[in-house]
Amino acid sequence: MKKTNYHTHTYRCGHGEGDEKAMVQAAIDMGIEKLGMCEHVPLPHYRQHLLKSIPAIRNIRSVLSLVRALIYNGPNMRMPYKQMDEHLDAIRQCQNEFDGQIQIYKGFEAEGLEEYYDYYQTLLYEHKVDYLILGHHFHKHCIHNCYYGKANMTKKDIYQYCNDVEKALETGLFSYLAHPDLFLQGYQQFDLDAQTVSKRICQKAKELNIPLEVNAGGMRKGLRDIQGEELYLYPNAHFWDIASEIGNDVILGFDAHNPSDFNNAMYDQMIRFANEHHLKLIDEFEFLQGNFEKFQGEYDIR
Repeated sequence: MKKTNYHTHTYRCGHGEGDEKAMVQAAIDMGIEKLGMCEHVPLPHYRQHLLKSIPAIRNIRSVLSLVRALIYNGPNMRMPYKQMDEHLDAIRQCQNEFDGQIQIYKGFEAEGLEEYYDYYQTLLYEHKVDYLILGHHFHKHCIHNCYYGKANMTKKDIYQYCNDVEKALETGLFSYLAHPDLFLQGYQQFDLDAQTVSKRICQKAKELNIPLEVNAGGMRKGLRDIQGEELYLYPNAHFWDIASEIGNDVILGFDAHNPSDFNNAMYDQMIRFANEHHLKLIDEFEFLQGNFEKFQGEYDIR
């Protein structure tokens, strides 16, 4: 199997280090053959989006994160929208500079925010990026109490996550589902409800032929004692046993935020996890493009 990674960030997201060239060089150094630069998607009118989230605020941490995001228009969650063209230009420069050494693709990791679906479609239609992946961190609003990785997730929260993910995958905008088991970081029991949510997500992805990602970001946090078991917060062993049973295609994602995240020890760790849970690994996937017909009336000049 080829060494590939389609989940790569840079310093621009506000919680990473290394520019585009540094990340590409690190990937080359560890033998990556195909690399997707996949920064958290910059969002237009992001301050307006944040202001609409005010009624949903429930705690002081959300207030503080909202204020910071309003001031900086993005970080520490995503790059400001005004940096997008500069970022994409930097990727094109890397494609030229490292031609013959590595295949580089342009992508974004995006939440399933319905208000931005037309924008996502435009990014694909205008070929600004090659693909999008679904990294669904928030329900409707990008504030902490709407975060699906927060502590003390409720049954209502995990079913809402499931509903959101299913709807997002059905759009055809997203080529794979990143860290599908993120919800188990804060819902730390694999009860009947967690099993039901896991099965629904895996079944929907299988139905649509959309791969699931084993995410190294959770592995870097180490094993935890959860209900008397040694488990990663994600990838969660119980979730991936269900994915194995359903027969999902599985891609490995470094979720790299630092050049040092590219290392063969982590790659081997992901491979071992996949083998232990009998996962159907793939090293490439179809770049889905959503519904182009919706935009042809606006763009077709014939």
